[in-house]
Amino acid sequence: MKKYLKYKAVDLFLRIYTKCENFEKSRDNFNELEEKNFSYIVIYSTTALGDFLMNTPAIHAIRNRFKNAFITLICHPKLESFLKSGNDWDKVITWSNKINHVPALLKKIRESGKPDLAIILHSHAPYDYLSAVMSGAKFIFRDNYFENKLIEKWLTNYVESFRGHLIQRKLELVKILGCEVASKSSIEMRVPCHIDSIKKDHLSIGFQMGASSSERCWPVRNFFQVASHILNNDSTTKIVLVGSPDDIYLQQKFIKLLPSEFHCRISQLIGKTTLVELTQTINELDLLVTGDTGPMHIAIALKVPTISLFVTANPFSTGPHQDPEIHRIIIGSSLAINYKKHTHIMEIISPDIVISEVNNILFNK
Repeated sequence: MKKYLKYKAVDLFLRIYTKCENFEKSRDNFNELEEKNFSYIVIYSTTALGDFLMNTPAIHAIRNRFKNAFITLICHPKLESFLKSGNDWDKVITWSNKINHVPALLKKIRESGKPDLAIILHSHAPYDYLSAVMSGAKFIFRDNYFENKLIEKWLTNYVESFRGHLIQRKLELVKILGCEVASKSSIEMRVPCHIDSIKKDHLSIGFQMGASSSERCWPVRNFFQVASHILNNDSTTKIVLVGSPDDIYLQQKFIKLLPSEFHCRISQLIGKTTLVELTQTINELDLLVTGDTGPMHIAIALKVPTISLFVTANPFSTGPHQDPEIHRIIIGSSLAINYKKHTHIMEIISPDIVISEVNNILFNK
């Protein structure tokens, strides 16, 4: 109810602000355009790292379609340093998705004029489309994840009932702009920062043990069992632990389980890297074992092989969508009969399955 009241309040405000009942006239105006050429485009992608990376194919398609347009990217403050040198936009604005920061957001948008087009790929309603309308954008596209008439009336175009991968969903939204979305390369994700190629004399396997929620974390002892197999059967391979500062306790548990003789072969990088440094680290891996996480999407974008573990998340929506030959998706089914057997839902995926895939990818070539 609280969320519904926000939508009602925003709807009332916009009707007063625009002196119109809705934004639906923009649909007729869009269809009447003889040429769909826009000089100033604002793109919203203000949520998590993985969400942003899945938006990059659509953003790249927009840049290729409107090569001479000035494109402003609106992102979450945590991603600013990661995105500032990207080639597919000309300016980066940060926004925390909060209503009290909308005036500052509008000021920064308007520094480059009134947008011809606002494209909301992934953000938080209702303040994203509120700010888009208030910016003076002539046309507003948004990826809607659920039906809501109070949102739809303020949009020129939106995706609602699409079934498929999120990358394809975003491409579907921008296809009507004349963007190229059918080629094989159109689904490829991109990292916006410079990455160096490094030569190594050993294999490096990354473990991303954390996730956005505890139910998506494969148990630490399972990662330990995989590491034990690798370290005992190959004398040169190294394990690289990556993750955010929130995951440091997982690293501590892992190191505590591992015999001290192997500690020198573990790079403990959890909480120690910026996003740019994390991207460089992942680029140097030969394989990443991970759940449905931002680092998984970085690896996919960099064409680093992955073993991704899915139980509660849906790999057909958010899993690897490109280069299927180098990615292994392990899907565990949550069964009622297993509830008493497993203390954690991700335990359904056994270490033996992951070890088998590691061997197939790296050691059984």
